[in-house]
Amino acid sequence: MRRIRKAYEARFRALLLRLRARRLETGVGWLTAKARQRSVMQGIPVAQCLSDQYERLRNQMRHWELRTHRSPSRHGPASPRFLCDAGLGGLARWLRAAGYAALWFPDIDDAGLLRKAQQLGCIVLTTDSLMMERGVLRDGAIPALWLPPALRKQAQLALVFREFGLPVREPRCMKCGGELRRVDKESMRERIPPKTWRWIDEYFVCAECGQLFWRGTHWQKISQELNKQTAGNAQAGDP
Repeated sequence: MRRIRKAYEARFRALLLRLRARRLETGVGWLTAKARQRSVMQGIPVAQCLSDQYERLRNQMRHWELRTHRSPSRHGPASPRFLCDAGLGGLARWLRAAGYAALWFPDIDDAGLLRKAQQLGCIVLTTDSLMMERGVLRDGAIPALWLPPALRKQAQLALVFREFGLPVREPRCMKCGGELRRVDKESMRERIPPKTWRWIDEYFVCAECGQLFWRGTHWQKISQELNKQTAGNAQAGDP
């Protein structure tokens, strides 16, 4: 439980910084205590109370930005690049399908991941609450988002979309994240299965790894799931 509490404290701290709170640590302590008090009084798990408290604060921040005519702030650049920790390979593939550069190294340790994030200007996505206590993440030197470990891939994706206000873009290679370039169908004849050749005309090749892609039934299912995330974000963002 301590690890989850520390992770939410980091998230509270990041939002309070964006709200320009003067007494930062006092605010973090008050929000955490309020969530714990609600847990005791209503018999709700502390993790759920912390999550609800965070969502309320995030909505307050958004309304403040609208009232003060500020552009909604984001944690990173307009076209963010993500670096997923060792346990988030599935999320990396989904982010690539949504059109975002998402790096994933299955055997990288925490120190190596943070070095790589700093070198490449990436936003760190992690399920490790202890990592969020490292100074470079706690102080915002490297932008990061903690994802509750119990979330399934679709829920992880929804949280990242909501947190950073991401739209769905043209897909990238789900294998490595490289740019997909359209290629002439005839030039790929030997690589295309005969049945697929008869009913698909558009084909794409990854500029990095050379993987061949087409928009078949598998891609249609992926697109439907991604569109759900966009629709969900639009509803969540309504004042």
